[in-house]
Amino acid sequence: MANPPEGWKYHSGAGRRQAPEQPGRPVRRAPAKRAAPRRSSLETRYAPQAQKRQVRRPQQQPTRRAPSGQPAPRQAAPDRRRRGSLLPWGLAALISCLILGFTFVWSTQHALPAGADASGALTEGEPAPAVQDLGECVFRSGGDALPQEVQDTLTEWFVRCYNASARLEAPQLDDLYGQSADAREACLLDEASVDFISQVRAMQPVDLTMTGFTIGLTVEDCSWEGENITVTLQEDDQIQFAFLDGRTSSSCGIENTFTFSADGKILAHEKTEDGFNLVRDVYSRQSSGGESGVQNTLSQLTAAAKADVEKLSSQRQQYLADPDGQSSGLSCDMAYDRQAAVDYARQWVGLTAMTRNPQWGIYDDYGGNCNNFTSQCLYAGGIPMDIYGYDTQQWKWYSDVPNSYAEARGRSSSWSGVDEFYTYVKENSGYGLVAEADANLYTAQPGDVLQYGADGEWKHSVLVTEVISDTSGQPVDFLIASNTTDRIDWPMSAYAYADVRLIHVLGYNS
Repeated sequence: MANPPEGWKYHSGAGRRQAPEQPGRPVRRAPAKRAAPRRSSLETRYAPQAQKRQVRRPQQQPTRRAPSGQPAPRQAAPDRRRRGSLLPWGLAALISCLILGFTFVWSTQHALPAGADASGALTEGEPAPAVQDLGECVFRSGGDALPQEVQDTLTEWFVRCYNASARLEAPQLDDLYGQSADAREACLLDEASVDFISQVRAMQPVDLTMTGFTIGLTVEDCSWEGENITVTLQEDDQIQFAFLDGRTSSSCGIENTFTFSADGKILAHEKTEDGFNLVRDVYSRQSSGGESGVQNTLSQLTAAAKADVEKLSSQRQQYLADPDGQSSGLSCDMAYDRQAAVDYARQWVGLTAMTRNPQWGIYDDYGGNCNNFTSQCLYAGGIPMDIYGYDTQQWKWYSDVPNSYAEARGRSSSWSGVDEFYTYVKENSGYGLVAEADANLYTAQPGDVLQYGADGEWKHSVLVTEVISDTSGQPVDFLIASNTTDRIDWPMSAYAYADVRLIHVLGYNS
């Protein structure tokens, strides 16, 4: 990794001694400090003032003696004025106490929140009360090579996005981005992507809120161009979805590329994950850009997802009405070893980093490794390679070289292509795989293949590893394993792709 430019040294700590890297150490945000509520009091204004009453006593006059032989003069009776009544003063004290009590109660119930002005609005510079985080973000490796501002922004960005997904809400990210038009567009697209995923999950029949999560970041590269830094990292996560009662679903191999300014603000971002890819693809075809284009994209995608979810709901109702009537009647010579296929799938999906079987081709950089992975699983379950017939009727992998001839060399497009594998299932007869395309989704069993579609295109293949049943014992969801993105024990319904079709594998003909 290149050294930072001079302008970053004050922010990154370049030149000062770095502590040894500790992978996996959580980076936690300090909770926002809350000011004590302000109470208004009128005590000093209305408290009764203690007044001293002065009692005037008449001055004692000297006694005059009458001349001898004359009677003494009569002294005037002392001036005995009546003291004022205490009743008015008692009433005044009582009224003052009532005023003070009312004022105290009012100020307690109407105290303004910390940082608020008289109108109740938060004043600038005072953060809103922080929402409790449901998880944490850790740097697994490479974090110490980044400026502290970038580490802080990355941690904040991922925690906010996952908190929003956990609550099936849209995130608020605008303060983490720069002010340029490109940065604002990147912010809108990122917010819309998380919002779309949340909306699709909220449509599902199971509770896809999260009770907890851990996000892992592995920094792969960082480079400087002037004062800007571009960071490429791999994201992994471990999530507890509410309906799975504490069970952990894992993903890894999610590539992110961020560009930051010198103050740690995001200038650009790309993320290779289903929901983010889908939003950007549809947005690129909008006639208008900016906020209106993003809103049109979101409306278009959510409307299509709603129709897809309703279609799957209809399939479930058909299954519940007649579970035994969903069979296609297909038969095969040899049974499929479902458990062997599932065991292979679990072996070759990573938890925090991608893992691949080196005996096969690897196509992560060529559109994805998903169908290559499911083909390997079927082969591990006993399904033989099929070299007979035309290209669309073959299913084989002997090398990376494409080969459509009826021979045990090269590979067929059906081995690694989503649509091509579906076509092989539909057209194959005689020797090789026996499977039912477009079977009722809720007849799926471990070892079957699910394919996801959106925006008029089938995009992804996964292997079913487990059936999730409701309280009455009927199937309500499925756990899957996949490559690109690598996922294990992941709910079928948690994908942003809402259109799903089932390829129900029976076995093969010899």
